[in-house]
Amino acid sequence: MTGSFDRRQLLAGLGVTLASLVLTRPAPAAPGLTLTAAAGELPLPGSVKPTRTQCFDASTPGPLLHTKRNRAVKLRFANRLDAPSTIHWHGVRLANSMDGVPALTQQAVKPGEGFDYAFTPPDAGTFWYHPPAFGPFLSQCEAGLYGVLIVDEDEPPKVDRDLVLVIDDWNIGADGQIQATADSKPTITANSKPAETISLAPNERVRLRLVNAAATRIAKLALAGFPATIVAIDGHPVDTPFAPNHGRLDLPPGGRADIAVDGLLTTGSEAGIALDRDGDVVILAHLVSNGAAPLRPALLPPLVLPRPDLPAALALQKAKRVTLALSGRNGGGSVLPDKPLFSVKRGSLVDLGLANKTPIDQAVHVHGHAMRILHPFDDEWQPYWVDTVTIGPGETVHTVFTADNPGKWLLHGRACGPSRKDDLLTWFEVT
Repeated sequence: MTGSFDRRQLLAGLGVTLASLVLTRPAPAAPGLTLTAAAGELPLPGSVKPTRTQCFDASTPGPLLHTKRNRAVKLRFANRLDAPSTIHWHGVRLANSMDGVPALTQQAVKPGEGFDYAFTPPDAGTFWYHPPAFGPFLSQCEAGLYGVLIVDEDEPPKVDRDLVLVIDDWNIGADGQIQATADSKPTITANSKPAETISLAPNERVRLRLVNAAATRIAKLALAGFPATIVAIDGHPVDTPFAPNHGRLDLPPGGRADIAVDGLLTTGSEAGIALDRDGDVVILAHLVSNGAAPLRPALLPPLVLPRPDLPAALALQKAKRVTLALSGRNGGGSVLPDKPLFSVKRGSLVDLGLANKTPIDQAVHVHGHAMRILHPFDDEWQPYWVDTVTIGPGETVHTVFTADNPGKWLLHGRACGPSRKDDLLTWFEVT
């Protein structure tokens, strides 16, 4: 669904009625679970007929996997597609052999075969799973082969509901089928539907988990007409919860954000979440008051999540300095280099400079680790951890992370736009 709002109105408010929100909360992942990748169909909005997709367990998004921090997850991946595939557990700091990168951490799983994944997530937060978004596997991601993994805290935070909003874009041709490029602007979905409505009781507290599943689109979001507090970025709690600047929140491809939303709306007020689709406004979610009696006499205290098990301080003067130039290449990247970009001993601090030499935004995703983004003029850093960082045209962004997870880890840079050029694939080694 699109609107005729300009950019100022995108920030000021939303005024449409959308579909109802129906979300379930599955049981924790348990031994014996199987995720089956196969062909499927999806009635995407505006499509003349059901769109042929690829999906886990006949749904897009796939099953919402739910477990607890430091609890072992064991499941089998069954490939019923007509091409090889794997599962990458996006943002999870797991054992290298479970990271799902073909030719680096495992062999791709052939059609008709399977692979057993077993890992113990050390961090609570919002993560997701999908094939690697490069080379021949990119089309699988763009066809809907993904799902969300929620890892709970040791003690449940004080919220009344925990909801997920998965954002995606689809290039749909005139025949209703997915194609590499479309004649018109992509179709935007929320949980594979046109949009969602979230009905709030007075003084209710909702934890809303936003996931950008789009392979190459920065989700430029406006949170309008309601107070929102960002409590986690890329699965990790922020140092201090904060309100998005002017209601804007940009999520890179694969990025996530958890926001706390309180029931402060009055009956008839307009509020919601919108996305800037190349100049158009697309409504993703509409927030409304349900008109019920207050859920409690007053709002809950501010939501503060437990501090992540990541370093509280980083000795930047001891960091190994590495620069990665995003220069752009014709044809995109699909083959990993023979040698690592760098190799460090376990526990080393790495200052990774990302230099965008191209005229478009780039996003770089690091596997198996979480990074801090450094301020450009001093030794301070942004008050949150990320696994994906966006670099604007001509910019250089410095990140820093502790290389504390042994193995061979992918660094994946991608162009943020319709182009299939400018992908960068490299890797580093922690010994």
